[in-house]
Amino acid sequence: MIVGQTLETLLYAWRLQKKCILLEPFCFHEFDERYNGFDFSEFNASNAEELRNNLMFMMSMSSLLMCQGDVSSIRSHDSMMATKRGTLIPISTEIEYFDEQQTDCSIVYDAFHWRVGKSHDVARIEGDDDFCKRILFYQSRRNCVRSATKDFTVVSKMTNQQVTDPDYSQGMVRIKTQRIFKENDIKGEFSYRNGDKEYYKKVKFDFAGRVVVPILKQKMTFKEVFNMKQVEGEAWKTWKKLTTKESTWLGSSQ
Repeated sequence: MIVGQTLETLLYAWRLQKKCILLEPFCFHEFDERYNGFDFSEFNASNAEELRNNLMFMMSMSSLLMCQGDVSSIRSHDSMMATKRGTLIPISTEIEYFDEQQTDCSIVYDAFHWRVGKSHDVARIEGDDDFCKRILFYQSRRNCVRSATKDFTVVSKMTNQQVTDPDYSQGMVRIKTQRIFKENDIKGEFSYRNGDKEYYKKVKFDFAGRVVVPILKQKMTFKEVFNMKQVEGEAWKTWKKLTTKESTWLGSSQ
């Protein structure tokens, strides 16, 4: 029985075709750069978020993922799983913890909605330290906004103490982001012209939410798990049949 809180846990259990228990909080973010540069086509996925969704689907369907969303805790001393409803379920197999413990650091993702500013083709900006370490731009997913609108997420690495420190709040992220925008010529709306010189206002943007993802000590890295040899168990065979039929259906409809 594999126990953990991450995408690596899910993939590790799938590679070995072993049952898995996910504890909360599930530590994942779509912009986690550890998952960049991999070919997820064997899972019918093009990115880490689709990989997560497909792993959860096929592991739930094949009963490899136990009590999804209903696990309160694992009692190692007597091999019992407690559900959120207060039910105790015995675990008859040996427990293997993939995510052993939390470190003193987290990755913090502060999302912002772009309101007013000059269009640009920037995809990412690298900061000068761990606080506001990276700014990632992407096409807005909001309804009723222009397709050219780019929202953005500011990525920081913080100690767990900094996460609750007002000096590292979303307000401070906003201030530093404005400074980074100015340094990288990301402008707000046009203000006025003086001769040949044009002046622009600051970019206007709204805070959309903060996600804090703890950094955990893990048994293996994502790359190491991804490169493991796949055990071709019954769940894997069922998934292969399903994806083969899906490809056949898609091919015959063209």
